[in-house]
Amino acid sequence: MTDIEKRRIMDRTNLSGETYFLSLLQAGHHYGFLTDSDLEKIQRQCLELLAAKADEWSRGKSSSIRTERAESIMKSNLYTIGLYLKTLPDPEAAVQELKTATVKDMYQKGRKILGAKLHTAKHFYHLVLKNKIVTVNEAYNATLGKSGIGIFFNTYNPDFEAHEIPASIDYQLCRPVTDLAGVEFIQKYLENVYLENEFCRHFAAEDIHHLLSGYDENYQHLLINIFEQVLTGAIGCLLAGGNVRKLEINPEEVRALQEELSGDEDRAIACKIRKAAGDLSELENLTRPSLRDYIEKSLPKITANILHAVRTNTLDKTFVPPLHPERKPSIRFFSNAKMADEAYREMIAELLVCRFSTDKLALIREKVKAFDDLEDVLLDARLSVKEILLLFDSLGDMEIAALIKRHPFHSDVQAVEVSEAEKTLRFSLKTFLEKLPSERRERILSLADRLVEE
Repeated sequence: MTDIEKRRIMDRTNLSGETYFLSLLQAGHHYGFLTDSDLEKIQRQCLELLAAKADEWSRGKSSSIRTERAESIMKSNLYTIGLYLKTLPDPEAAVQELKTATVKDMYQKGRKILGAKLHTAKHFYHLVLKNKIVTVNEAYNATLGKSGIGIFFNTYNPDFEAHEIPASIDYQLCRPVTDLAGVEFIQKYLENVYLENEFCRHFAAEDIHHLLSGYDENYQHLLINIFEQVLTGAIGCLLAGGNVRKLEINPEEVRALQEELSGDEDRAIACKIRKAAGDLSELENLTRPSLRDYIEKSLPKITANILHAVRTNTLDKTFVPPLHPERKPSIRFFSNAKMADEAYREMIAELLVCRFSTDKLALIREKVKAFDDLEDVLLDARLSVKEILLLFDSLGDMEIAALIKRHPFHSDVQAVEVSEAEKTLRFSLKTFLEKLPSERRERILSLADRLVEE
C-alpha cells in the first residue's frame, strides 16, 4: 500500500471526533501504521498516566479509587491527548507522533490546548450574551442563562473530567453539534449560537415574535430553533414577494407560490431557494464569511422542508403569516384571597390521609374558595388523574381556561423539566379537554388564549 493510499484511508473524517485518540489507535493498527508492540507501549504509558492522575485526584491520601472514577479519569486523559493529536497536519502525522512521543508529553500538550479552548469558549459565551436576541422562548433563555451553559464554566473540571459537558442544554441548533465532547462541544455550540443570533438581529425582535406566533402561538414552550424559522420565513418572503424586512407574508402570496412551485422539479425549486438565500445575504448586508457559510450549510435542511411542503400541498404550514397576539381582546382574571398557611397545611394533611375520592372532593369543595388555592391543591394533594378529572367536572369554563393558561400542554415535548405533579396536572387538563364537546372545548381554549391575570 502506498503512502498516498494510506493517507486516503486514514482520512480524518472517518475517525471519531469525540474519542479521537482511541479511534486513531484502532485505525492506525488496522492499516499497519501501529504494531502490537506500539499498542502495548502506549497502553502501559496510559496506565502510568492514570496512576499519576489518580494520585493527584486523591491528593496522595489513597492508593486506590473507585472503578467508575478511574474510568472517568482515563477517558479524560484520552480526550485531552486527542485534542493535541487533532492539531497535527493529518492522521498519519498523528499516528507517527504516537509512535515517537510519550503519552505524558502528549497529555501535557493537550492540556495546554484544552486551557486555550476553555478561554475561547468563555469569550464566545460573553459574545453570545451580548448578541442574545429578545424572545419568550423558554429553551433559548434557559440554555443561555446561568443555570444552562453558565453551569459549564462553574463546574467543568479540565483535569479529571475533560470529556464531560456539565451543562443544561435544551435549545436545539439549526445545525446541531455532533461528534464532539467536553469543551470542544461547548465552544462549537456557542460559535453556532453566536452566528444564529447575529443573523436574527438583522430583524426586529417584535417581528420575529409575530413570525413565531404565526408558527405556533405557544412557541415559548416549544423546542424550536429560532434562526431556522426566521431564515425560512425570510426566504419565503423573497420567493413569494412578501415583506422581507418585517417577515410578513399573506395567505394569498403563499397560495400563489404553492401553485408556482408545484410545477417545478425539485432541482429547480432548490435553485430558487439558493438564489433567495443569496439575495437575502446581499439585502441584509451579511458580510461576515462565517455567517454566510453557516447559512449556506443550513440550506439543505430548509430546502428539504420546503420541498416536502410543496409536494404535500402544505406550504402554508412552512411559510406562515405573522400573528399579533397583542391585538386580541383580553379578559381580566382575578383570584380571591388565599386561605391562611396553617389552614391550608391542615387541609392538605387531611386530604393525604383520605381513603375515598368522594371524601377528598367534598373536602376541597367545602374548603377551597380561591383559584390560587385550588391550583395549589391540584399540585400538592397527590390526587389521581381520575380524581382530578372529577374535580374538573365541577369547575366552570373560566377556571379550566385559567388552569390551561398557567399549565399549558400544547407540546408533547416541553422545554423545561417539570415535577411529576405538574405533569399529572397537564395530562389531566389535556385528557379533560379531549373528552369535551368540540364547541365547549373551543370556547375554553379561546378564553385561555385571551386571559390576562391581575
